Amino acid sequence: MRPRELWFWLGAAFLTIGGVLTAIAIAYYTKETHYSLSAGPQMVAAYVSFILAFLCFLAAIAGWRPWLRWQRFPDLTIRVDGIGNVIGSQQTPGFPPRPTTLLILKVHITNAEVDRNVSIRAAYLLAKTKPGSDWGHEQLFAAPFEPVSRARVGKALEFPVNLAPGASDGGEIVFELQDYLMVDVAQPFDARVEIHDAISGKMASFPAVMSVYRRRHGLRPTTYEERVNVSLRNSCDGGCEVLRGRRLRHAGRGA
Repeated sequence: MRPRELWFWLGAAFLTIGGVLTAIAIAYYTKETHYSLSAGPQMVAAYVSFILAFLCFLAAIAGWRPWLRWQRFPDLTIRVDGIGNVIGSQQTPGFPPRPTTLLILKVHITNAEVDRNVSIRAAYLLAKTKPGSDWGHEQLFAAPFEPVSRARVGKALEFPVNLAPGASDGGEIVFELQDYLMVDVAQPFDARVEIHDAISGKMASFPAVMSVYRRRHGLRPTTYEERVNVSLRNSCDGGCEVLRGRRLRHAGRGA
């Protein structure tokens, strides 16, 4: 049942109860000589019921849904202080080091809620692909799966990011831009960062550019259904699915 329908049903129920109590009060008034119609217990209960019915109808008209506040993505303020690409050296056990491209975002996250904790468990980068790409409309990038060394390593934003009300934390979010995936990415580069809250189970995204984002100002709640499915190429065997799953499980970890 939708919240608006629920409020209408509750309003109708209180209105019915108020009518029944009013009828009972009138019955007592006609039978008992010293019974006060306006101050009798049944009539007082009817007043309360009518007031509750009015409030329920008002809530239905206004679309008031207070219980859904705890189910939505929390109110965050995200400041992106810097973004850039660097070349790192990926250290795969049993193989010689190979160069890889990293996208680094310097972010600062503040929990703007007054009574809710936040636990950002992961972050993903979704970049728009070229028209007709086999990978869908967006390509997904995560943190490096293998250790990567690079110059000028900054403070990494460690996941999960647990924030009490009013608390904040900052650091670098690192994504690996694999060459074989970047082939299908559209130019100029246009991407968004998707973050997941472990407490509410919701997620939201913001553009991967320097700015300040908050609810209704760039930080947009999203769902898995809205996310374009990142499909595998027809020529890819089962190993690609395993690799993709491993990368997703390690998303959000710094280099």
